[in-house]
Amino acid sequence: MIERDTSKKHIQQVDYIRAIASLAVALFHLGGKALPVLKYGWLGVHMFFLLSGFVICWSIPADYTWKMGGRFIGKRITRIEPPYIISIGLVIMMNFIVLSHYKPDWLNIICHFAYLNSFLEKPYLSPVYWTLGVEFQFYLFVALCFPWLKSKYGPWLLLILCIVPIFVKIPGSLLLGVFPVFGLGILYYLYLKKITDINIALFLGVLIFLCCIYTVGWLPAGMASVTLLLLAAPLKSYAMVSFFSKISFSLYLTHDIVGSRLVVFMGTKLPKNVLFKGLEFLTGIVVSILFAYLFYLVIEKPFFKLSKRISYTPISED
Repeated sequence: MIERDTSKKHIQQVDYIRAIASLAVALFHLGGKALPVLKYGWLGVHMFFLLSGFVICWSIPADYTWKMGGRFIGKRITRIEPPYIISIGLVIMMNFIVLSHYKPDWLNIICHFAYLNSFLEKPYLSPVYWTLGVEFQFYLFVALCFPWLKSKYGPWLLLILCIVPIFVKIPGSLLLGVFPVFGLGILYYLYLKKITDINIALFLGVLIFLCCIYTVGWLPAGMASVTLLLLAAPLKSYAMVSFFSKISFSLYLTHDIVGSRLVVFMGTKLPKNVLFKGLEFLTGIVVSILFAYLFYLVIEKPFFKLSKRISYTPISED
């Protein structure tokens, strides 16, 4: 059924994390190899993972049941899939323009639509798409397991799931391989909703953080902790933060398609010194931001509004 949901209170901290994470990943892809200071921007991916663990659970009604699973997945597909598919079209079009004798692997491209590349170990067309595959696996997990997570045994189930990848080798392209990062975000949700108290939350948080270190390494685990601190920090609203938060998904999807290709092209035409490398990078990031804003207005925003109209409760016949 389609109708508007009653919106929950906006969480300002989420804007900061989205803005920082998307910019970090974009800066990494555009200049991480040439400018060493940007080489850690890939950690923005783990900021997104932790944020999803929190904000997806936060957005679900407290009375969620398995009967609502279809609507939950429908909301997520409506929100994410159309911009993602259109960005795939942009990648293919750009490849035809830039690469001579380009021959698309159509089977591989079809696998993108259901994020099957993560399971079949096929390469994604863009270096950011693998994370969308992990995110979609998380949506399926939440649709199935949220009633258990919000039960009194939920925190302990969460810990068990975070421990599993310690004993079973799971690729990072699959949800369980990076689940402890999501787990920290879920745990914070359980604490805010008083499903667990502060003492148990701290105890489990330490254990899940150790699971993070083991599964994804020190740096991603550290970045996950920083993200958790940002979620809890008393942050004020700023127009610039709000802007980059709004375009964060569009920037994430398109910066490599537009900005990275532009930087490479300029690199073949300009002298190879620090000054021109800086010019290439600045041009690439500015163009990426402008294109992302246009993509947000024309593509992402309409589907975002449509997803908001999918209600968890059917329209009354009265």
